[in-house]
Order: sequence, then C-alpha cells, then structure tokens
Amino acid sequence: MPTKAIRFSEKEDKAIKDFIEKNPYFDFSTIARMAILNFIEKPEIKLKPTTVDFKQVNKKRLQ
Repeated sequence: MPTKAIRFSEKEDKAIKDFIEKNPYFDFSTIARMAILNFIEKPEIKLKPTTVDFKQVNKKRLQ
C-alpha cells in the first residue's frame, strides 16, 4: 500500500494530537483517509475572510 506525506504547522499538529488523545477510537491514518476521500467526493473549501495589515507586511519586507 503506498504511503503519502502531509506537512502540518506546529499548531495543526497539536490540534491533531489533541483530537486523537480525546478520541482514541480514531488514528491519524483513518482521519486523514476519511478527510481526503470526503474532499474528493465533495470538493468544497470554506474560506474565512481575513484582513491584512499591509503596513506590517511592508515593514517585514524592508527588514
């Protein structure tokens, strides 16, 4: 069976670990497989609008 890799931020990794600790009947592989297959069947992405502080972005670019 092929193996795939997924990169997560530290925040995402912590959320996954916390979920698995609270839900011992699930493991990472099962959750990932369910999420991917669900996305394939219903390819929808819900986006949350955010605001960008362009002064901060430009300040960081100049540093």
